[in-house]
Amino acid sequence: MTEDDLEKIYGTVFQEAMKLSLQYQPQKIAATYMAIACRIYKTVLKDEEYLAMMKVINDTPIEPYNQPTLH
Repeated sequence: MTEDDLEKIYGTVFQEAMKLSLQYQPQKIAATYMAIACRIYKTVLKDEEYLAMMKVINDTPIEPYNQPTLH
């Protein structure tokens, strides 16, 4: 997988999330994506790798985004 692949996937998933936010609460969308992501990681990673990744996620500061207006 290349960096271009990751950017394309990110862009596609983020755009879908923004569309869903017009109909559903952003927290519900984020919770759903997080649950899906955790389930995939839990499937493909060893337990210690999964726990290490979750720690990194927990410890990494994240900047909020400015929600764009979709037309």
